[in-house]
Amino acid sequence: MTASVKNILVGFLLVSVFFVKAQSSSYDHAKYGFVNHKENYIHFYDEEANFETFYNKLHTLLIEKSGKVKILQIGGSHIQAEIWPDQVRMNFLSLSDNLNGGRGFVFPFKMAKTWNPKNHQISFTGKWESFRNSVKKHHEKWGVSGITVKTTDSISSFQIGYKHDSLTNYKFNRIKVFHDLDPGSFQLKLVSETPARIEENKVLGFTEFFLENTTDSLSVEIIKANKSQTHFNLYGLSLENDDAGIVYTSIGVNGAKTSSYLRNKIFVDQLEVVDPDLVIFCIGINDAYYSNFCPSCYGENYEKLIAWFKSVNSDVEFLFVTNNDSYYKRKYPNKRVFDARDVMIDLAKKYNSGLWDLFEIMGGLGSIKYWEENGYAKEDKIHFTDQGYQLMGNLMFQALMDDYNKFITKEYEN
Repeated sequence: MTASVKNILVGFLLVSVFFVKAQSSSYDHAKYGFVNHKENYIHFYDEEANFETFYNKLHTLLIEKSGKVKILQIGGSHIQAEIWPDQVRMNFLSLSDNLNGGRGFVFPFKMAKTWNPKNHQISFTGKWESFRNSVKKHHEKWGVSGITVKTTDSISSFQIGYKHDSLTNYKFNRIKVFHDLDPGSFQLKLVSETPARIEENKVLGFTEFFLENTTDSLSVEIIKANKSQTHFNLYGLSLENDDAGIVYTSIGVNGAKTSSYLRNKIFVDQLEVVDPDLVIFCIGINDAYYSNFCPSCYGENYEKLIAWFKSVNSDVEFLFVTNNDSYYKRKYPNKRVFDARDVMIDLAKKYNSGLWDLFEIMGGLGSIKYWEENGYAKEDKIHFTDQGYQLMGNLMFQALMDDYNKFITKEYEN
């Protein structure tokens, strides 16, 4: 047996192990009779379309334990809550030992007085004003996160910490703090650690702290150093390590539409740091909520967002997630879901991308009432309970793993 054939066979066996592990860690079909399991797969509309680049990078990571695989999931309140993305993240990290490539880009939502994910703890001092890209009356500069917090207090601070286990050991030795670097901005000081080196990147707009050792928490002071300094704007942070693994970033703003993210003037600059291999688009539930929904405008907005991502990584791949079933004003099934779904199908065809049809997986029009009856959706018939978001995360992960296994098996057969 040649070495190449042996490597192929070993690789195939390893993929089978990962696949079985993914299946066993996901969900029991019989328990969720309200789910249309037959629709739980990744749709491609061209026989040559697939996630080749993403899957090959993932496969290299799983087999050789080298490289970083970066995923970005972006949307509105469904994503800001972080339960759905975190479930997908945990499933990816469970595929094999030591896959934690770092926490990546985060935003301290508590400072903006909005939902803060349960998986990181935030504390702060000083008075902070918040601005969201989804609020029309807010006019501020936004980056990837779509939220900015601003202080004019001469001394303030913030702290971030993580409770972790073997999977969620988000230790980091590099901290990028995204903020203004003009003469009018207050200065930063890392007080939780003594950094070995500090660098400012004025092109992309961040200060980077390099640490001697890894840590799982940080504390930063913001200080007015001279009279010309008047404010400090915080756009987010990136918590990074040097380990091979998966970096799963979620970007969500309550109430955000596609047009909301197009307001983010420094989105592309900060996106260069996130640099995703796979983007999971979940923007649309807020676009299609009202009767004045414009499908062509929705498509045009997505085209612009796609161009932004491709300007950073021409090989980036996209997974479009259709809107969940919902009710308008809790009374009427929202049929605009079909228009939004058609736009996403057209985009998936145009860009040889995948589509995960959450609407059909839920059971189609009016199905959210059954999710609510079973404790997986809330009374507003738009949002989900924690268990509902976790189920969505498991379903989407299973669809990705089914498709990954199919792709890799085909690669080995060839």
